Amino acid sequence: MKKLFLSLGFLTFLYFFNLGGNSVWIPNESFYADSAKNMIKTGDFLTPIYNGELRLNKPPLTYWLSALGFKLFGINEFGLRFFQALLGILTGVITYLLAKKITKREDTAILSMVILNLSFIFIANARYTSPEVPFTFFITLSLFLWFVYYTEKKPIFFFFALLSSALAVLTKGPAGFILPAGVIFFFLLFTDWRELLKLRYYLGTLFVFMASGWWFLYQYLVNRDAFLEVFIKENIKRIYALQEDPFYFYILDTNVSFLPYSFLFFLALFYAFKFKRKELSFPLIWFLTIFSIFSVVKMKIPVYVMPAYPAMAIITASFLTDEKFIKLKNFSLVFLGFIAIVAMVLMGFYFKFHWILLIFALSSLIPILLRKLVLFPAFAGFFTLLYLSSVVLPFVENYRPYREVGAKIKEIDPQGKLKTYEIGFFHHNLPFYADRVIVRNKKPQEVESPAIVLVRENVYDCKPIASWKLYTSSESRFFKFLIDIKRDKRFDEFKLCKLQ
Repeated sequence: MKKLFLSLGFLTFLYFFNLGGNSVWIPNESFYADSAKNMIKTGDFLTPIYNGELRLNKPPLTYWLSALGFKLFGINEFGLRFFQALLGILTGVITYLLAKKITKREDTAILSMVILNLSFIFIANARYTSPEVPFTFFITLSLFLWFVYYTEKKPIFFFFALLSSALAVLTKGPAGFILPAGVIFFFLLFTDWRELLKLRYYLGTLFVFMASGWWFLYQYLVNRDAFLEVFIKENIKRIYALQEDPFYFYILDTNVSFLPYSFLFFLALFYAFKFKRKELSFPLIWFLTIFSIFSVVKMKIPVYVMPAYPAMAIITASFLTDEKFIKLKNFSLVFLGFIAIVAMVLMGFYFKFHWILLIFALSSLIPILLRKLVLFPAFAGFFTLLYLSSVVLPFVENYRPYREVGAKIKEIDPQGKLKTYEIGFFHHNLPFYADRVIVRNKKPQEVESPAIVLVRENVYDCKPIASWKLYTSSESRFFKFLIDIKRDKRFDEFKLCKLQ
């Protein structure tokens, strides 16, 4: 128990450290920040409004979490991201509980939690507001509760599993039911097909439909055309009609997104099948179902398979705490640990060097000194992520003066009576920081005075009140953004003018 709380303490510190230090990221996080803020201002918690426009791309639960964070901590970046980080940690706790129930081993359960919570793409999304971590949390909780129901025959857990699935639907759409239902279906099909004949599963499907479908029905009745257009694009066209990526996309991506343990998962997968680890059948089917579904879908994005990460973490931890393949595992663990240390050193010398880099790099080697190689990638990954959040992210913020831009606009027009335009580009977090609708997609000749204009240099002639150098691409591709900062690429001068 001491090891569990120690691990959980370090992970919680990493997730919450400097959580509100960076301004809202563009473009995606901006949608949730401004929409949640508008929900609090208007009292309408059913229809997300971003920059004065309907934002129905995702159901409302992520907006609700952000709005609740604002209520608790004020309208700021920490409040925006609080529940993201909290649900990220809680997903790790559920993974621990499920791993312990499946494997009966405390060390495997703790390692499962550590592997999940340190995986690069998971923690990145837990410190950034989007539906991905809440979605993964509710699916993980639903599958865990169902597994407890199935193994212990306690119907109350079945009910809460259904409720959790309904919350997943309210987070990201029908996949919130399809994914856990698919995992359970295939697990029972191969292990206990008679269970599928029970009426409760079909009544449960109806319950999930009713518990989550009300919001979709409401939007259909109130915003029919806009809702249908977005719903079809987000939930149907992504399957067959948008960009096409190779079927092996997620196999390759795992080697990066699942760091610092990455390719060890594939060794663990081989181990689980070779030695017929029947106790791992549930996480194995969990992983295979989700990977198979999204490998068939034409449009592939790394976060789509995040709901499989808890299962992948359990499979990997089971392999690493077994006595087989010791030499192969040790070589892989050392290799992955040094990869993380090299990444930290490169960040330090290429982006921002701080003397604490030496302490972090040396601290990463502690498992080698203690002959606990299984923890080497975890330590190296932890300190690499800590260097990123304590040194690199504050450095990056010097190139993101969005709070200052918004504050200046509010200083010029405190009551928000003047139309405010941005011409030459659109920074999606500006509506949040300026606390008003920003008119975009207008040509210079379409500006109506009196107005406030934030305009790209040489696009519009006006006398500037202030000026800033702003990024003119998406920050979602974070490492590309970092390289652009270093090379001073895709940054342009923007001036703020007041037109009489």
